[in-house]
Amino acid sequence: MKVGIFDAFNGASGDMIISAMLDLTLTEEDLREVRDLLDLNINFRIEEVKKGGISAKRVVVQELKTERSFSEVMKLIESSKLDQGIKEDAKRIFERIAIAEGKVHGRDYREAVFHEIGSDDAIFDVVCSAKGIRRLMSEGYRLFASPIRLGSGFVETSHGKYPVPAPAVLEILKGSKLEVTFGGEKELLTPTASAILAHYCEGVFKYPLKVEKVSYGAGSYETEVPNVLRLILGFSEISDSIAVIETLVDDLSGEEIGYAVEKLRAENLDAIAIPVIAKKSRPAIKIEVLTKLENAEETAVQLMRETGSLGVRIIPIYHRMIAERAMEEREIEIFGKKFKVRFKISKLLGTTKPEFEDVAKIAKELNLPIYKVYKLLEGSNANSKRE
Repeated sequence: MKVGIFDAFNGASGDMIISAMLDLTLTEEDLREVRDLLDLNINFRIEEVKKGGISAKRVVVQELKTERSFSEVMKLIESSKLDQGIKEDAKRIFERIAIAEGKVHGRDYREAVFHEIGSDDAIFDVVCSAKGIRRLMSEGYRLFASPIRLGSGFVETSHGKYPVPAPAVLEILKGSKLEVTFGGEKELLTPTASAILAHYCEGVFKYPLKVEKVSYGAGSYETEVPNVLRLILGFSEISDSIAVIETLVDDLSGEEIGYAVEKLRAENLDAIAIPVIAKKSRPAIKIEVLTKLENAEETAVQLMRETGSLGVRIIPIYHRMIAERAMEEREIEIFGKKFKVRFKISKLLGTTKPEFEDVAKIAKELNLPIYKVYKLLEGSNANSKRE
């Protein structure tokens, strides 16, 4: 599995994220293109700097426009000639920021007027980050972040002086998989960076990693700990650690068991129900839930709540083998009609399998048995148009 880790040991800002991707997935020409396509009123330059002895790149942006409303930002991005995927990511990132600002200030986020985070340099940071990170993802990288250092003290904003971390940052972190640590000098994690990382990162990477590339993006601060964001690219073996959480129930109806299993499956890796003969030769149902090892105790509590069981077993399983996989959307033509079909691809096994929901949708639309649609997809797979 290809892994990209944003190692924010001394914080992160939008310009640091961009800087860390320079010469990996972004070029100076890419940054110019974003500025010109959005007609942003900014100038920028790229510097080679040293932070605490670490050589790093730094994008220095001079912005000349200071605020836009949420709707203005959305319209600016949507009306541009950027790739649609970049536009959608950028809009969702700004929506995260707007929702957080709305909660902090007690207003409808759609009526928000951005100040610092709606300026042209913030738009530049978000869109350039989306461009670079989407390229990483297109190369098969999954994105993670180390625990992010937040900083300390107070920060001056258009609303006054706020404690670090800023309230909007905490709101953005609330709904994300990011982990943070308190301490450090000044404001180290900005709302823009927290929204970008929250949108793309799966959390903290906790498995062995073979490091392949390292890049440093510098911030503007001079602090005791080097103010750089480290981007680490590497490869992890296709294994992980999981746990099986199980319990026996003999006093629930079929409907109650079905509801519990569906809910457990939706919030974990998998869940199944198996008929068994329990103590005193009574028929019972064994419910098994597959979950990540670090979530085992939380899932055990969830299983007890959903079933009323007074006890569960937690069985750790190490080194589960996972075939490296990818999801690819293709355009398939069947009987003169075009359909978008997602395919699961296993590089280890060399297999390609269409997503069931997409197959079922085609079967309903064409009024065909589902097995015939599978056969038609197998025949057209090699000649499909890849998106």
